[in-house]
Amino acid sequence: MQTDALLVISSVLVGISLTGVVMTLRGSAPAPGRPTLIVVFGLFLGLAGLPLIARFARPVYDLYLPALLPCLMLLPACLFQYVTERIETIDHRPWRRRHLGLPFIGVIVMIGYWALPGPVRRTLLIEGDLPEGWFPALLALTTFALILIWAVTSLVYLAVIVKHLSRYRARLKALYSNTEAYELRWMDGFILMLVIGWGLSGLSVISDNLGPGLIVPAEGVVLTIGLAVLMLVVFATGQMPAQDIPLALPPEPDKYARSALSSERTEHIARKLETAMRAEALYLDPTLSLQKLAKHVAAPHNHVSQTLNGHLGTTFFDYVARWRVQAAQPLLLAQEASVLTIALEVGFNSRSTFYKAFKRETGLTPKDYQKQNAPSA
Repeated sequence: MQTDALLVISSVLVGISLTGVVMTLRGSAPAPGRPTLIVVFGLFLGLAGLPLIARFARPVYDLYLPALLPCLMLLPACLFQYVTERIETIDHRPWRRRHLGLPFIGVIVMIGYWALPGPVRRTLLIEGDLPEGWFPALLALTTFALILIWAVTSLVYLAVIVKHLSRYRARLKALYSNTEAYELRWMDGFILMLVIGWGLSGLSVISDNLGPGLIVPAEGVVLTIGLAVLMLVVFATGQMPAQDIPLALPPEPDKYARSALSSERTEHIARKLETAMRAEALYLDPTLSLQKLAKHVAAPHNHVSQTLNGHLGTTFFDYVARWRVQAAQPLLLAQEASVLTIALEVGFNSRSTFYKAFKRETGLTPKDYQKQNAPSA
């Protein structure tokens, strides 16, 4: 039953999805992942239109409904592909055939539904009754199996996306002194909303078919998915800051043994890094990156990274943060400015990052440090 509330929510979701398509086509979204993002918005658009088709285009509803099956199967793979394209700007991975397996089966099943005679198809899809014959029964069983498989593979895709995001954020610390602008934290909220939406949807399907009946209203499912799509439009179509990621990632620490960098050269770079920080206070630059630092000390960025990781035993992010924390300590004791002002003054971009770095280096929060080291009256 298509309630007025469901129709309103679906209409809004269709509008949001169309907005995402238009903004992405106009080039509002960052170039990495743009074509895939258009497909993602298109899939959400197709899924969101189902209640509207059911109310206002009933004659084509039994043809439209099977077409959503391959859309549903393709959506998790597209989301995974979009995230990998967005974060793997260096070692981008192209589409692989295994991602298209379920969508291909969905297309076959869709064609099977379309091949049924109209009355048989409407009996199966609209009235919910199983017509006589083996073919409609096979389609119904295959559809149910596909949806179950889709539910499992969707969770797997989301788990892999979270893993990739975690590795990406760790990699940023080898490249930037402030990583907030590049971390894509909004994806955490987007994934959470999808998990809630798909969870509610699965609970609804189970309760309708195996349980006491309707537990989760369709409005709640569509509203949750709508919030996720709105988040995608707001953040995915926003431009990222200009990136200066090196052409090649710094090598992993266990690969340094194969490097031709000599111990003398390592010591030389370490001394230049010390000078750049202690004498020139390069850490005060909030946009300081590995590339900038390497250019300043006239050394290849991979040599600087090797010196930091292999010789000094730290990452670029932690190395710069340590100097910033040291610079903040006398300012905190002077108590002439707020903690946020001091954090920004020494090169941090946010209060939260400053607190985390300060606690890691000193074991105290900035406030506790002030209390413990305040001069006695």
